[in-house]
Amino acid sequence: MKRLRIRGMLLVVAVAGVCIVGSAGAGSLRAWGSDSDGQVTQLPSGSSFTAVAAGDSHGLALRPDGTIAAWGQNDDGECRVPTGTFRAIGAGADFSLAIRTNGTIAAWGSDADGVISRVPAGTSYTAVEGGLSFAVALGTDGSIVAWGDDRSGQVSGAPRGSGFKAVVAGDAHGLALRSDGSLVSWGSPQAIQGMPTSGTFTAIGAGGAFCVALKSDGSLVWWGYDPYRYGLAQVPAGNDYTAVSAGYLHCLALKKDGSVVGWGAGVETSSQPNLGQAKPPAGRDCVAVAAGLFYSLALVGQAAQMGIADDFDDGTRGSLWKFYGADQANCWLDEVNRRLELRATAKARVTPAYYLSSGWQLDPAQDFSFKVTYFYGLVTEKLGWVSVGLTPNEKDLNGKHVEFGPGCGKYYRHVWWEAVDGDRTQVDFADRREEDSTLYVSYNAASDKLYLSTTGYGERYAWGVVPGLLRGSWGGRPILLYLGGGSDGLEIKSGDAYLDNFIVETGGTAGAVLSDVHRFWSPTLRRHFYTIDLSEKDKLVTNYPKVWTYEGPVFKVAATQDSTGLAPVYRFWSLKGQGHFYTIDPAEKNLLLDKYSRVWAFEGVAFYAYPEGKRPAASKPVYRFWRPKDNGHFYTISTSERDLLIKNYPRIYTLEGVAFYAYE
Repeated sequence: MKRLRIRGMLLVVAVAGVCIVGSAGAGSLRAWGSDSDGQVTQLPSGSSFTAVAAGDSHGLALRPDGTIAAWGQNDDGECRVPTGTFRAIGAGADFSLAIRTNGTIAAWGSDADGVISRVPAGTSYTAVEGGLSFAVALGTDGSIVAWGDDRSGQVSGAPRGSGFKAVVAGDAHGLALRSDGSLVSWGSPQAIQGMPTSGTFTAIGAGGAFCVALKSDGSLVWWGYDPYRYGLAQVPAGNDYTAVSAGYLHCLALKKDGSVVGWGAGVETSSQPNLGQAKPPAGRDCVAVAAGLFYSLALVGQAAQMGIADDFDDGTRGSLWKFYGADQANCWLDEVNRRLELRATAKARVTPAYYLSSGWQLDPAQDFSFKVTYFYGLVTEKLGWVSVGLTPNEKDLNGKHVEFGPGCGKYYRHVWWEAVDGDRTQVDFADRREEDSTLYVSYNAASDKLYLSTTGYGERYAWGVVPGLLRGSWGGRPILLYLGGGSDGLEIKSGDAYLDNFIVETGGTAGAVLSDVHRFWSPTLRRHFYTIDLSEKDKLVTNYPKVWTYEGPVFKVAATQDSTGLAPVYRFWSLKGQGHFYTIDPAEKNLLLDKYSRVWAFEGVAFYAYPEGKRPAASKPVYRFWRPKDNGHFYTISTSERDLLIKNYPRIYTLEGVAFYAYE
């Protein structure tokens, strides 16, 4: 966000703040500070945004469906979002940037120094951000490209080669983070002076004439130039930070507990430039922050309280995980010694134990990356391993998964990966020397390729590449993640094998967490009943087995409306007809409420599904049939069940069309 402006006789140069996500999921927006162009009070409504970016006085927010909301100053068209769908956003002073779902760069707004008209060609970009009148982008191969104003060498000085995992833009300088955690900066000499040359870092921000970074131990560091002496070098103490962002004269840092701290100009609300931009509201519900000229922006939601990171230091399994184990007596996981230890007895027989993601999923419509450190110190004849894995279906984990990790068997120390999809299996092994290292997993949504590595993210470092699976044969469904390992007759004691420091670094969660809809049939009432409520299901199974026959789960829907496109499916009960009716159509719901309330009692929202026109590509239609004889209804996602009723029972069942869309 970078524009020269005169405000109250103060000449300012602003720096764009892009969404820095520590542990993000879908959420709503919050803003504070200057409201000169409605950038604070005119926030878009909704609770399904996945990323935010702040320009001088305008904001951008990305929705799960790939559309972008823009608001605030629009003097140069920076809020006129082009058509199409996108997977990443960034903001300059008075221009906007995004990565389309096909990997190309889109730019709109002020075209000073060709920042709009000279956008680089190509379809292999994953991130983008703007400065005063220049911009930077990160390629899928870890390379960096810059364009626009080069008066301080902010374009020509961009680092060559690959191996980078993040890049940000200040007013007239750039800052990049290598995959090994080291830093590179270029451009305006004042802004980059004092950059640390040792240590490892996990997140970066670039401001008006300064930089800020997050160290791997969770602490903050600042360097550069503080021209008006607003205390930018006085970084907050502590080592519990997960993300940073830099504005023109202020900084923001996101803490593990979801709270935000700010420093620099804006800690007061006295007069310009102290307009409250560094004075975040109280609360512990933020998942991402972005710093603008004189205002700040955050993404808030329940995901912040949960967090997609775990250092396993608290000794208890948190809400992130649920346990999966085929034989818990002989193979299990312990959170002890500030890590996740794998334990097993000699009775284990190719037995796994996993922490499976609970309440959150990765979204294959977007790029993502995550890592976890490991230790495997055993050199044995019998087989043992630790691993990280992905699956679209926890009930078919053996049949559909990608798993990756170190192990040993027949005294052969190896690192391995396998991709299983029904009858198709890919497997590869390689020697390893180290007992401990890091497992890196990254995904390019544009090419539908999953990269597996022990040295860094992306294709450059990939040892294993799994193409065409997540959005191909798995259909783009939300992905569950698991951590753990297993044993085949190998006793594994405390300290022999463990995982630690798990973090999702980019991507975030898929909007809709899916749950089973359970179907019952009553021979007495001649009716079907559908419920997502496990307590309701268990009550019928336990207390009314003679009335209701459980037919099992029939399709998957969402329990909460936390993804764009989802709509409530309403449930009605007819005492007269002794049956239930389900509809996603608000007009149909209102008709029953207004004209047939004596026949149909409204029971509220049963679950959330997708209406026509807003369905994800991987969803399938749920068909609705009507039984004229007794005014009953039947719902099925099964095409074979649908065809059976149409062919064999046309006089009993009438197909009414698609009720809504869900997952099979």
